[in-house]
Amino acid sequence: MKPPASIFPRPEPGARVGLALCLVFLLWANWVTPLWADDYCRTMPFNPATIMRIVWGNYNFWTGRWFTTLVTFFVLDLRPYGSLVAFAVVNAAIFTFLVHVVVHMCRAVAGQPAPVHWRDGMVQYLLVFLMLWWLPRTIGEVALWKTGAIGYLWPVAGEMWLLARIVSRRTDMNMAQHVTVFLIATFLEPLSLLLTLVLLGYVLHAWKRGQRAPWALLCSHGAGTLVLGIAPGNYVRMRTMVPSPVIDRLDGLLGNLGSLFDPFWVPFVMMIGIGLFLGRRHLSFPACLRAGHGIWFVGLSLAYMALLLMFPREALAARVSFPASVLLVSYLTCLLFTCPVGRGFSAVVALGCAGLVVMHMVIVVPDLTQLARISRDQVASTREQVARDQPVILPRVTMGPRHKLLYVRKDIIFVGINPDPHNMLTMCFARAMGASSVRSVP
Repeated sequence: MKPPASIFPRPEPGARVGLALCLVFLLWANWVTPLWADDYCRTMPFNPATIMRIVWGNYNFWTGRWFTTLVTFFVLDLRPYGSLVAFAVVNAAIFTFLVHVVVHMCRAVAGQPAPVHWRDGMVQYLLVFLMLWWLPRTIGEVALWKTGAIGYLWPVAGEMWLLARIVSRRTDMNMAQHVTVFLIATFLEPLSLLLTLVLLGYVLHAWKRGQRAPWALLCSHGAGTLVLGIAPGNYVRMRTMVPSPVIDRLDGLLGNLGSLFDPFWVPFVMMIGIGLFLGRRHLSFPACLRAGHGIWFVGLSLAYMALLLMFPREALAARVSFPASVLLVSYLTCLLFTCPVGRGFSAVVALGCAGLVVMHMVIVVPDLTQLARISRDQVASTREQVARDQPVILPRVTMGPRHKLLYVRKDIIFVGINPDPHNMLTMCFARAMGASSVRSVP
């Protein structure tokens, strides 16, 4: 890939307005999103020594994601002191930063300049945000759930930032940046390994051409990948799972790969397809699908999914495919930027974006507001019953056609209170609320 030398120029027309709109919505969404699932398992009186002991124990007996666990404990244990407010701000800023990185990197990879008019630029930023929200299989688990956002959104934003640096050949970094790269590499195993391989290829290519190779960057990221991968806890945890031979893992992976695509892709693909059709006289069909060098993102997405074979089938949760979805969004963004800039297509994009924004608000705002209300009611009822020294019984809440304990459209899934008082997540909720036991009834 040979994009321009820098992918972080001065703010593009419409960039500040578009990013500000994204940030405002994300601040609200993060603020109203309640704690759920593993969040309650990470809440306890703040004690740095206890946190360090648990993190060290997890590294040796459960997971190598020590930095992820450490950050999550600090966020949730400090919630009486306002840490959830800080998390809402930081998490919203990280998602907004991801939108910024994807737009600038894809504009460079596609070899296209920024639009002249600020409205066109603002619409493009909003479209990228909407694609990042609606095209992944699950968004609540990776962008709003506290434990999930730290474990998935944060490393994806960090690794995409690193990929953007590689694309723009801005690989010279100071010590603080190298430490940041090391920590980013300790979050998510397959994504960390993928970027280490990309860095290795970049370094070898530069070395063969007699150019200055970023060996220090490769070492810092590779060290993070190594510390993550050799953790004893990874192998202890794997032995607790159902044995999964290669054929079984491949079957699960194919199912995971196929479910990356759902009907929410249709409006975005149709809009971009109209743009490519309008520009057919300027760019041949195969060339337009390459989107400059954007086709590389498809290859990286497939490579990431292939690396998931390292996990047993039991561990292939929907949220694990989030990095692949972001890479596919990057490819669609490159295609969007190769579409011709003109009144016709600008009108199509503006009208389509307006409709998608309305759809987004009509679906997401009521759902998240309802989740916040359900959480408030459950917490209030639990505290009332705890004050009377009673075993806590809560009404069972189900949402959606699948009748999960708590389900919101587009896989914004929040685990509700289980009928079994011995369920791990229900026990975590009970402990966090000071209850002897908690269960739900119809």
